Amino acid sequence: MGIRSTRIGAPFADVFGRSRNQGTNAPAGAAFSATGGTILTPGNGYTYHVFTTSLTPGFEVLTSSTTVDYLIIAGGGAGGNGPDGGSYYAAGGGGSGGFRTGSFPVSVGAYPIVIGAGGAGGTGPYPGATGGFGSDGSPSTAFSTTSTGGGGGGGATNNVTGLQGQPGGSGGGSGGYGDNSTSNRGTGNTPTVSPSQGNPGGTASVGGGGGGGAGEVGANAPGAPGGAGGAGLAAFSGDTGIPASYGTPGPTAGRWFGGGGGGGTDPTSPTVRPSGGAGGGGTGGYQNSGDARKGTAGTVNTGSGGGGCGGDIHPGSANNGWGGSGGSGVVIVRYLTP
Repeated sequence: MGIRSTRIGAPFADVFGRSRNQGTNAPAGAAFSATGGTILTPGNGYTYHVFTTSLTPGFEVLTSSTTVDYLIIAGGGAGGNGPDGGSYYAAGGGGSGGFRTGSFPVSVGAYPIVIGAGGAGGTGPYPGATGGFGSDGSPSTAFSTTSTGGGGGGGATNNVTGLQGQPGGSGGGSGGYGDNSTSNRGTGNTPTVSPSQGNPGGTASVGGGGGGGAGEVGANAPGAPGGAGGAGLAAFSGDTGIPASYGTPGPTAGRWFGGGGGGGTDPTSPTVRPSGGAGGGGTGGYQNSGDARKGTAGTVNTGSGGGGCGGDIHPGSANNGWGGSGGSGVVIVRYLTP
């Protein structure tokens, strides 16, 4: 006798607009089951597996088959670094890691999960005229799908042109240069992957451009203040089943991930710390001495960019021109609870 399929779940639409009883076809007497990561069943009809570290076998299907929804976020880029030789100029914010979501059919077997690290923040000192780029984030991979690491923020410099933000899942913001004219600004880099996984970083003035976020372009520096990081996105279009221990609050329902880092500020606006994008982006730094000059890190396991460092005050020489680290990535898998 052939195997009879049984559909599991009540027939109402989920956030993707499909029927709740689609995609789960389990043989009679063998309901779908899987293990791996932190498993959550909040009672909304879905089961979630959250992966914050790389694992093999990773997501492991024990019985039957179904179609899972996935969210794969790479590590965010670090904010740019600034010179410690008495230079005014500030660095760009790091871009968010690539943000990819979709569906994938799974059956009995193992599906490895790779979680990308965030770009390492600066450690200084950076003597001379150039601070240097922030480090790029690392990719995350699951279900034959890879999200690209976020681009590092551009470094602050005294050279003829600013150091451009680096490409990635989202691009880093450009580093600042002392001439406010648009001809001397570096340009934020667009993502170099297809389909797009994020947005470009912002351009610089004497302040650094904001890093691109998963849902928004990084802001251009308006002058001495740095640009804000671009906003991220809510997981699974605002699914409220993901608990508050993952992601951050955002402007709409659900948990947000993938914010860009804020660009650093020139000392002529000494108390402005540009904001990171919603979803965990780090803030930019703003002054010549103490930790306030350093960009802050992106929130862990959000794939957010780190903030760019603030400018030094000429002719001072403070050895703290450090960009903030990018946030590590995350993979979230969900499926209809059997």
